[in-house]
Amino acid sequence: MRKVHKGLLVIISGVITMFLAAGGAWAQSATPSTTAGGAGQPITFVEGTINDMRTVNPWKAIESPEYEVLALNFDTLENFNKDDLTAAPGFATSWTQSEDGLTWTFQIRDGATWQDGQPFTAEDVAFSFNKTLDCSLGNSLDYLVPKFTKSIEATSPTELVWTTSVPTLAPVRPPWVYIAPEHLWGNSSCDEIKKAPFFEDGKPMIGSGPFQLTEWKKGESWTMDANPNYWGGAPHIDKFTVVKYDNSEALVNALKNGEIDYAYIGSVDLFQQLQAAGPESGITTHVGPAISFDQMSFNMCDPTAADAAPYCAKTGSTGNPALRDPVVRTAISWAIDRQTLVSKILAGLGSIGTTVIPPFASAYHWEPTGDQVIGFDIAKANDMLEQAGYTDTDNNGIRNDPKTGKDLDFRLILRSESDVGTQVGDYVTGWLKQIGIKTEPEVLTDGKLVSAWYDNDYDLYIWGWFPDPDPDFMLSTFTSHQCGVWSDTCYANPAYDKMYTQQQTTDNVQERAPIVQQMQQTLYTDIPEIVLYYDKYLEAYNSRDWQGLEDNQSPTPDGYLWAQYTPYSALTLAPRGTETSSSSSSSVLLIVGILGAIIVIVGIVMIARRGKSDEDLA
Repeated sequence: MRKVHKGLLVIISGVITMFLAAGGAWAQSATPSTTAGGAGQPITFVEGTINDMRTVNPWKAIESPEYEVLALNFDTLENFNKDDLTAAPGFATSWTQSEDGLTWTFQIRDGATWQDGQPFTAEDVAFSFNKTLDCSLGNSLDYLVPKFTKSIEATSPTELVWTTSVPTLAPVRPPWVYIAPEHLWGNSSCDEIKKAPFFEDGKPMIGSGPFQLTEWKKGESWTMDANPNYWGGAPHIDKFTVVKYDNSEALVNALKNGEIDYAYIGSVDLFQQLQAAGPESGITTHVGPAISFDQMSFNMCDPTAADAAPYCAKTGSTGNPALRDPVVRTAISWAIDRQTLVSKILAGLGSIGTTVIPPFASAYHWEPTGDQVIGFDIAKANDMLEQAGYTDTDNNGIRNDPKTGKDLDFRLILRSESDVGTQVGDYVTGWLKQIGIKTEPEVLTDGKLVSAWYDNDYDLYIWGWFPDPDPDFMLSTFTSHQCGVWSDTCYANPAYDKMYTQQQTTDNVQERAPIVQQMQQTLYTDIPEIVLYYDKYLEAYNSRDWQGLEDNQSPTPDGYLWAQYTPYSALTLAPRGTETSSSSSSSVLLIVGILGAIIVIVGIVMIARRGKSDEDLA
């Protein structure tokens, strides 16, 4: 948040108090539905997925289904504005920054409770943030700018004070750290926190959100029950269930047969079939924004390099050392026809990939121009390798590394959970063959890919990201200290690390944007991974029986229908024909949206992802 005139803060504070008082009253009057189809039957909304959930530990999550559950079961310090994903009141009802920019003071919502009835206070926020810092919990750590955070403390049950050594916007990006109940986890050691399952059979997961995980049949399904005492108002449904299917064809058939109500469709062909059937089929399709991206990552882990990340030096690597040569990576990039991937695999439902901060983030995105652009040119790629000494010395059709004499023969890992992964792999294999590089595709489950990733036991892999609403997290994944945590490649560049620190310590977009753009240019030049394309988010749902999704996209006007950053759609979703009034939860979140417009946070519009799997984020 920018520093504003004190007089304006007084006006804003008064408006906040007025609206939140109204919102609290509305929330108290909302109650969940209790009938559906037959008297006494719970209203259940069912989602289908082909992507499994592996952990619900809020400090260990990687995969998208895990974040969907956590976002409904827990709250964060601030919400995301429904319309543009800037910071909006959540548990923090308001906040101010000191004139020197070093202290942020948050007013914490009074009267909110955990799902076991215990009061939620600022102490819970301070505990969750400090546990993240003290235990260096990697998937949340960089949100809290550990280099610059001096203290985070609860000065009262309803006030949190965050003090830093330099001005930073980190406290209002907002930090993606789920708030865990101190009364349950306050005495846990770092090791216990890392290993905690957070859910056990017969023991619902205790959070503060609008839904609570109550059942988890691993590998099959999971169910969340509505929280009637949620501070933002009770949902209009009683249960939310997710059912796992083996493939997208089975998933789409389940949607057609009425077994499920909603699904993200990873198969473009199947989505277009649903689209062609039209809304008269009872199924509405929706094309969301092209904010996520798929990338091909290179194993750059070099245990012998002086600047190797500590994790890389400790664990070693089985990656082909030729991939540490920027000439090889650049030649591979020139050999990939991104437009063909967009046209043939995505059927135009996407755009050519360039950098890790998508174009949707117009304030921060950097786009190569002129001679900077890496296009598709097989002849150029061949010439680069030839000039660098990568020739076929043994006449087997594969170029040899001039340093080791070994073939440029790379393992290419593809995800079994991806509908398009093997198609992309086939194209990549064919193109690289034309420049004398052999690839050996191998399809692995996400769990096995995670193991290969953490062990640096791969050459190339194709995966994807849904970046956060702010560029900081995506940029952090390329810093040296994220090797062994979020880093895809163990890329280590001291100059890049320095720029990452610089962009964390600016408190306005005008100063920050050029740094963020320079970081993207550095990654585009160094090529630790290749952004292949930005793909649109394809959704389908049973519109004959459900309402409250199509009109409540986030961000507006062309955002997502479900699994948004706020729990907005989960609270406005209702059976078709349900009358929702100003006494419902949707009114409370409308007020949150209004407040988000009043408390303007300099931010960007990107949508979040976690496209990895689970296991050992420490």
